[in-house]
Amino acid sequence: MNINRINAKTSGYALILMALTSGFAIGFAFPKIYDKNQVELLFKNFTTHYGLYKQMLIGLSFTAILDFLVSWTLFQFFKNDNKKIALISFALRIIYTFILAIATYYLFANLKQGVDNETLLENYNLFETIWTLGLIIFGGHLFAIGLLMKLHNKIPTILWLLTGIAGIAYIIVHLLKVVAPALNEFTQTLNNVLALPMALGEICLAIWLIIKGGK
Repeated sequence: MNINRINAKTSGYALILMALTSGFAIGFAFPKIYDKNQVELLFKNFTTHYGLYKQMLIGLSFTAILDFLVSWTLFQFFKNDNKKIALISFALRIIYTFILAIATYYLFANLKQGVDNETLLENYNLFETIWTLGLIIFGGHLFAIGLLMKLHNKIPTILWLLTGIAGIAYIIVHLLKVVAPALNEFTQTLNNVLALPMALGEICLAIWLIIKGGK
């Protein structure tokens, strides 16, 4: 098996595994513990779901580790198509991963003794704010990957278009969350509309990498 094939399969399987770990942590566990519409229940939810909370942190930690791995293997896979763009995409994902790690630190901080409802709310808000900033950068990474997929030639047009659209969607949605919080309802609607391409972008790339990448 050639090195390009190894990088492709490693990236693909890591992306699939990452979708599972982040889906569990952010899609399943976090909403059970943090409801911004019921902030008075944060401490109760935290203590009731304490075991789930620690599992969520494990899921986020694995996600960050996998992000570092994917950053490198995707760079190795695409560097022959355009090394400059590949380096940019690599750097953007590394920066995003560091930001995710910083955001996750504030969730780990809730494990300290003496935490109360106010502290929980502050740490949850810090996690969301920092992670949102990171997702803007992640959108730039996805857009760069979309360009690399286009230059690769062997990747179907629909796949690089999906990834490019996903990147733009991430940038728009999360930039609006930062600069226009008053438009929260509109941003949420836009997020729901763009959710499918945002989710499909990396998943479709992962499947292609596993099945055909590097062959």
